[in-house]
Amino acid sequence: MKIVIVVELFINYILLILFNTHMLQLNSYFFLKHFKWMRKNIKKLLVQLVLIIIPTILLCFNNYVASIVAIIILGVSIIYNIPKKKSKISLKYTSRVKRALFTDILITLIVMLVLGITKYPVIKIISLNIFANMIVVLTNLINRPVEKSIRKYYINDAKRILREMPNLLVIGITGSYGKTSMKNFLYSLLSEKYEVLKTPKNYNTTMGVVKTIREELKPIHQIFLCEMGATNIGDIKEICDIVNPKLGVITSIGPQHLESFKSIENIIKTKFELADSVKQNDGTIFLNYDNEYIRKQKIDMKKITYGVNNDNLDYNSYNLESSNKGLKFKIMDKSTGEAKELKTKLIGRHNIVNITGAIAVADYLKVPMSKISIKVREIQNVKHRLELLPKGNITIIDDAYNANPISSKSAVDTLAEFKGVKVIVTPGLIELGKEQERYNYEFGKYMANVCDYIFLVGADNYEAMRKGIQENNYDMKKVFKVNLPQEAVKQIIDWNLKEPVTVLLENDLPDNYNL
Repeated sequence: MKIVIVVELFINYILLILFNTHMLQLNSYFFLKHFKWMRKNIKKLLVQLVLIIIPTILLCFNNYVASIVAIIILGVSIIYNIPKKKSKISLKYTSRVKRALFTDILITLIVMLVLGITKYPVIKIISLNIFANMIVVLTNLINRPVEKSIRKYYINDAKRILREMPNLLVIGITGSYGKTSMKNFLYSLLSEKYEVLKTPKNYNTTMGVVKTIREELKPIHQIFLCEMGATNIGDIKEICDIVNPKLGVITSIGPQHLESFKSIENIIKTKFELADSVKQNDGTIFLNYDNEYIRKQKIDMKKITYGVNNDNLDYNSYNLESSNKGLKFKIMDKSTGEAKELKTKLIGRHNIVNITGAIAVADYLKVPMSKISIKVREIQNVKHRLELLPKGNITIIDDAYNANPISSKSAVDTLAEFKGVKVIVTPGLIELGKEQERYNYEFGKYMANVCDYIFLVGADNYEAMRKGIQENNYDMKKVFKVNLPQEAVKQIIDWNLKEPVTVLLENDLPDNYNL
């Protein structure tokens, strides 16, 4: 029986180490962010702790029945700690994670060898279980100098690779939102004429960019599309100092990641680190003048402006017409001086803004408008960003990728363009620091103007959104609280409504927000 208990405790310990390593990875290995996450998810951590402490107390009675109950509870603990099969972002076994797990093993061995491996094994394993979270944090601290050294080596190696390709054109892309879409649109348009490499998926951190350069950049590439993300001042500059962009695109600025940035002014400063770098390289910056934060900035460098329904811009799209098949719009062909009508499968005004910006860059790089027109028609939507998913009588607009106040309102505006019953399913907005309650309250008021039914997911932002909805004199019988988006979709299907139904899935919290 003792062997069964020891095996269960070891299995549970391994699961706890993997779980906490996963959460630390999602928190970007930042101590403060991880500790904030721990405070926010204290209930989850307490449940894990209780499922260890109760068996520990039962084992103190040293009798058969208590031991059996302890075994059962430990079995429950193991089941509770088994990773979710459908994690939004699963644990990635990167080299850093492997090094961390190696250090975890060393710490475990040291604990087990103290006083001899045969003395007090159960007590030692129980202690490891109780302090698993702290062991992962300690490992991160121990490995920090090594990780810093490895990071520096990789960055210098990426710089060396770029120095050996002096003719490579680097285009930096940043923004509070829209940067991934812009990167993909540009890739589609520029690939018509050039050999183009883009940072894959969401590889928009310093090390994501470095990894792309070291593993994927080849001598045949003529253009490197470098998406640049940021959560702190200086993040964009750090990437720019590595890649030295000649062209830059700032897609948007809005109140996102306020928890780390603290103010919109800091966000503006950080995004315009790209413009500062492009200026140093005597390059050109492309700016979305639909965005008021960008429009208000004084720019003393070569710039090209773009947007929608504004004749004063360098590139302007107008006469937008939307349907469930996509959008069509007009833009001036500068080579002929005539208006050109373009069509796209995408929906949403902001997608046209981003396409307009991509057209501006492609035209600047001499891609013919006739080729641009074909490529615009072929552009596929980025997954989970206003992605149309027809389901019979129901059309789902999947906009589940992490949202911000501006893009969420834009998504609701897109929903408003559809006929029939309009439904939104959302957990609200996150990472907005002290302003989170206010922004979710305002979002509640905004969705109440458009939506026939509202499903609020989870508890974090529920009260703030509900207050905003209620103050807009909305029928609260049409507001539902669910734990998961899937519950909302199932309920909508069960209603079996006869008229067309459009469901907007707005924002889906990452795993470390959804425990």
